[in-house]
Amino acid sequence: MSSKAQLLANVARSRAAILRDTVAVRAELDVAARIRNSVRSRPFAWLGGAAAIGYFFAGPKTRTKTVTKYVGGKPGKPAREKGKKPRGFFAVLLSLFKLALPLVRPALSAYAAKRFGDFAQKLAK
Repeated sequence: MSSKAQLLANVARSRAAILRDTVAVRAELDVAARIRNSVRSRPFAWLGGAAAIGYFFAGPKTRTKTVTKYVGGKPGKPAREKGKKPRGFFAVLLSLFKLALPLVRPALSAYAAKRFGDFAQKLAK
C-alpha cells in the first residue's frame, strides 16, 4: 500500500473514532432523555416523589394568628423578642453571594470543564 492510501485509511479510522466518541458523549450528557426514560420506566416513583416534595413545601398550615407588640406605640416598628437576632446578617450574606457569583462563575465553569474532560478521557481508555 502506498503512503497516500495509508494516510487516507488512517484519516478514515480517526473520523470514525471521533464520531463514535461524540455520539457516546452526547448520549451521556443528554439529561432530558435520561429523565424521560426514567419517568417512563418508574412513573409511580416520580409521582410519589413529586407529591412528597409538594407536601413538604406546601404542607399543612399549622401557624395561628400572630400578635405583634409595638415599641412605644409606634405601629411601624414591631418589638423584637429576646434571644432572637435580626435577619440582617443573612440578607447581607445573600447579597454578597449574589454579587460574587458572576465573578466566580467563569472559574467554576473552567474547573467543571476540566473535570469532565478528565472523566471523558478515562471513559475513552
